[in-house]
Amino acid sequence: DYLITPGIGGMNKFYELLWSDPDLQPLPLTDLPTSRYFGFPNGWMVARSGWQSDAVVCEMKVNIYNFVNHQHQDAGAFQIYYKGPLAMDTGLYEGLDGGYISDHNVNYYKRTVAHNSILVYDPDEKFETRGFREIEKLNDGGQRLPNRWAEAKNPAMMQANDFQTGQVLGHWMGPDQKEPDFTYMKGDITQAYSAKVEQVQRSFAFLNFGGTTMPAALVVFDRVISANPDFKKTWLLHSEEEPTVSGNTTTVTLGQRGWSGKLVNHTLLPRQENTSIELIGGPGKEFWVAGRNITNRPRRNPERYEMGAWRAEVSPKTSSGLDYFLNVMLITDTGATEILPKPLMMESGQILGVQLAGRAVLFNKTAKAATKPIAWQTTGAGTIKHLVAGLTPGNWQLWRDGRIVQPVISVSSDAGTASFQGPAGSYEMRR
Repeated sequence: DYLITPGIGGMNKFYELLWSDPDLQPLPLTDLPTSRYFGFPNGWMVARSGWQSDAVVCEMKVNIYNFVNHQHQDAGAFQIYYKGPLAMDTGLYEGLDGGYISDHNVNYYKRTVAHNSILVYDPDEKFETRGFREIEKLNDGGQRLPNRWAEAKNPAMMQANDFQTGQVLGHWMGPDQKEPDFTYMKGDITQAYSAKVEQVQRSFAFLNFGGTTMPAALVVFDRVISANPDFKKTWLLHSEEEPTVSGNTTTVTLGQRGWSGKLVNHTLLPRQENTSIELIGGPGKEFWVAGRNITNRPRRNPERYEMGAWRAEVSPKTSSGLDYFLNVMLITDTGATEILPKPLMMESGQILGVQLAGRAVLFNKTAKAATKPIAWQTTGAGTIKHLVAGLTPGNWQLWRDGRIVQPVISVSSDAGTASFQGPAGSYEMRR
């Protein structure tokens, strides 16, 4: 009776009897790698600066498939936690203003606007779904509601319909697999949106600096083409506490509930003269969508919830069919007194990247992997660790200052990346 009676032991005790091994000893967390890729059908990566309790933790998503129901419209989203929530998913599930069948769940909590992703606003877009017929679906400018007529009953139905929302174009961590300096993923999330977009590609590069004043940074590069140049494109950054904006820099500084983390985001693209950064949030606007605050409140102990209350919206001032977003988020402590390094943007031909604190991350500006020679310039003193992404698989040569320094660098089809280190100089890679 103890094993099977609800309210006494329940089925949990039954499974414990079957599978519990009292002789099994735990292994130390430090034996595990600090980054991990979760492949098909998800396309997610999680990266940490270490296994200590105050490590930076970063989640990055592509979302190869969307299985509807409880899954969110959050393809391309990221989260960062360091001594508090710095960049976060927002909203609340099962609160006083409604649970699963509620305005908050349908029009905010699950929608793209509540996540650190990209909005492309078509004023005429209609959002439809098979469920929640009694609730008006607001236009948040985000991703479509997949398979609005039915949920998949089998793999064939899944593959025959529009459940697919993304494709991972490359993923890699290294050079050391256990404690990688770089954790990289690139995805095409065009299918997550309606016909209002022609292409949306997002690349992530998490940089692990270890136990320094700046333990980690996240670089996010986006290539977005809208079907109509007038459709407004918006890059989102959500936070629990109110950010500050100075020029093209957005800062989230935590000070509540014992939190002490800080995020400093440098928007390198759009360039400052073409960038609008708007802060939305605070009392009465915590969950703002289409001119309404889609409210929800915890049932109890509100101080335990991390629902978010603010977001920074980064948009280009000038309308264009193709826009690039390049954002570099530096992670540090609220009370840190050391001056953080400023990211330097590198641009040469089809190469676009960032040099930061002895690291250089290079992305491919075009939609397809590079096949022809690429070149760039790094500056400064000391050894610079490089990650070059968006390369066609095969063997490449590395040149520096007109001389071959590595005759063969092998690029795999899964990664599409090359990694190496060397002093500052004029670099070139030839396939």
